Amino acid sequence: MHGKKRWLGILFFALVFNMFLAIGPTAEAAAGSFKVCYDVVDTAQITDVKYFIAKYEGKQRLHFEVTIKNVTSEPRRYRLNIFLPEGPAGGGLYPLSKKAIEPGKELKQKYPMYFDTLPTGYTIVVKELPAS
Repeated sequence: MHGKKRWLGILFFALVFNMFLAIGPTAEAAAGSFKVCYDVVDTAQITDVKYFIAKYEGKQRLHFEVTIKNVTSEPRRYRLNIFLPEGPAGGGLYPLSKKAIEPGKELKQKYPMYFDTLPTGYTIVVKELPAS
């Protein structure tokens, strides 16, 4: 009888252990794997980044809202690129119109992406456009 109880105990321990393995990493471990990278030209500064799921073209899509500041003494235009580890990318011109961001001013723009879940990280690249 003792042998049967011992095997049941071992079996129970093995099942519980496998359940913990199947659950995956804890929230703290998952949060530690979120990777963020910025590659920003010296004439600009990213002052805020937000991402969220919202409706776009009839479907729930990932949106990025990025605020860029012109830290020079002259008006500037930029190109923003957003890359996700999952593959999708997005971005555009800052500002969208042919006007530039005035010196010391910030501009916030929203970019929808063809992706419907929250990312596991992101890379944001900001390049300066040549003066026209």
